[in-house]
Amino acid sequence: MADVKLFGRWMRTFPYLQQVDRVDVFAPDGTQERRPTFLHQPAELTYDDHGYELLATTGKPLYAVRYTPKRTGRFRYRAYAGEKIMEEGGFQCLPSTNPGYVLIDASSTQYCIYTRGTPYVPIGLCMAGPVLYPLPARGEGEHFETGEAWGTLGAAEYERWFRLLAENGGNFARVWLSHPYFNAEAEVAGEVDPAAFVRLDAVVEHARTYGIRLKLCFDHFRTFEPGSYFSRVLRHPDDGRKPESVNAWLRSTTWRELWLKKVKAYTHRYAGDPVVMAWELWNEMDCIDGEWDLILDWTTAMLKEVKLLAPQHLVTNSLGSFDHEADIETYEALKIVEMEIQQVHRYLDQGAPWEICREDPVALSIDAVRRVRRQGRPTLLAETGAVNDRHTGPFRYYRTDNRGILFNDTTFPAFFAGAAGPGQIWHWDEYVDQKDLWRFYKPFAALVDGVRFGLENFTPFDLSNDQTWFLCLRGAGHVLGWLRNKADSWHAVLRDGQTPPLLEGQAFDLSDLKLREGEVELFWPWADEPAEPASGEAVLADGQLRLPPFRYGMFVRIGTKLPTRKE
Repeated sequence: MADVKLFGRWMRTFPYLQQVDRVDVFAPDGTQERRPTFLHQPAELTYDDHGYELLATTGKPLYAVRYTPKRTGRFRYRAYAGEKIMEEGGFQCLPSTNPGYVLIDASSTQYCIYTRGTPYVPIGLCMAGPVLYPLPARGEGEHFETGEAWGTLGAAEYERWFRLLAENGGNFARVWLSHPYFNAEAEVAGEVDPAAFVRLDAVVEHARTYGIRLKLCFDHFRTFEPGSYFSRVLRHPDDGRKPESVNAWLRSTTWRELWLKKVKAYTHRYAGDPVVMAWELWNEMDCIDGEWDLILDWTTAMLKEVKLLAPQHLVTNSLGSFDHEADIETYEALKIVEMEIQQVHRYLDQGAPWEICREDPVALSIDAVRRVRRQGRPTLLAETGAVNDRHTGPFRYYRTDNRGILFNDTTFPAFFAGAAGPGQIWHWDEYVDQKDLWRFYKPFAALVDGVRFGLENFTPFDLSNDQTWFLCLRGAGHVLGWLRNKADSWHAVLRDGQTPPLLEGQAFDLSDLKLREGEVELFWPWADEPAEPASGEAVLADGQLRLPPFRYGMFVRIGTKLPTRKE
């Protein structure tokens, strides 16, 4: 039996005609953990001369089990079919550098931490699914005619995305399990195609290779009525009946059990895998055709159920873009004990009802985090970016934003307003990837590297002035800051064609932070900064922080005293 490393993934397939329904795993200290089996479809992913991904099965489905060892040493297992022992064996768990699971940091519950004690700041973005390319109509179709089939670069595209993200300090991605590429449940509720998991298996392994943690979102449909992009056809496995309405679906014990049956198909395969940071029930669940009280009741119940199925992982849910008055009540109501990550979605949207969402992505990010933060839970700006009015498409100025102005202003303010990580932009393919903006994660990752968040007790401060955004976090050992030239905005540069002025002589009084002196480090996101390379240093003296000239912005880290962890 092959060895496995600590917090790695052990998998065993069982070539028996009889179903192997469970496996007991015994750790070196004698503790026992029971893992359910699942039907595993042997298959491989290949790529044709277009680069499109092909999935081919390579044998009959087999029952299999997966398990993650949490200590080193010799493990034993026993596989059962009913009460009959089908197989016994063992494997050796070797040491590794894997940091383990993502947890809420008990020392500072607004942040996350790995099992082995190092901080986890989720740096990344949404990657719901790979791009799907419509294929030509079958037969002698005319130019421009497409059929229902699509091609995709699939897992190979994720490998490239994860590699670029990791090379620039990133460690997080959000994936939609209901995306057509990943979806394993067709129209029959609770019934899944084992072959469909081959794609997700490949993406999970790419994430493991590059140190990416995944938030896996189960569903995103909003209605059973036909004709909508968000509509869904769902049938009962016994008699083919459809839910009468979304409200009826939410109320029904039967439909809940069928939804959980689908969930178990995922948790049997991926629960206990440290690659999974969190499970998300639904994308923007308040947008479905259902009554809010039913949605909240369903969310509360299903968060509990998923946590029971995958206790090592965090669980959460999400609501739509927080951009109008009615959202205040729903966002406040979702501050329930079962929500382990408090999430908010908000975009720059000039058609939004609230004025704060129409012009300034920095201000709207700060306000979003302040509104949803709660004691004892990490907060994430879990979807952000810029859209044409009322979410009618990606923002028109993405096309000319080669310098990542919108990326920086929607991504980083949330962290300095008290979120557990930077904002997670939605437009990963048509903006971040096409404009090659991955590089902007690197200076932020360098900023937070080595900072022990559990010991800092960070408090947000806003020291902005008329010319500069200066958002900062004051901690026991560091001040972390983000500075941006307010004139380097999307409307001034991208819309109006202005060149942001060089800011010289920028100074900030840090005496309110009780900070008189300290070592100052600057991290420059833009390659042509500092504007005057010979004057690229900052000075903190007598409580005054004096900055070198800059045109765009920077991150700043000030070390005051380094806290030590009590062992």
